[in-house]
Amino acid sequence: WENPIHHEQSLPWGEYNFVTVDRKRLMIVTHRTDITLGFEARFQHEVLFNKYLNFLHTALPPTAEFTEKPWK
Repeated sequence: WENPIHHEQSLPWGEYNFVTVDRKRLMIVTHRTDITLGFEARFQHEVLFNKYLNFLHTALPPTAEFTEKPWK
């Protein structure tokens, strides 16, 4: 069985204004006001999780809101 690689085009980084951080599940969801417009990233290791979170702080606009809570 082969898992085909899919490339999807997303909005520019500056268009995302909310980030939900779920530390327990090592999951980061980057989205707009409408949470259906965005994407999630899941990690196996906390080191990569933290690197990606630091990257988002530099890539997203300064007005982006970061919230730490369980993702539903």
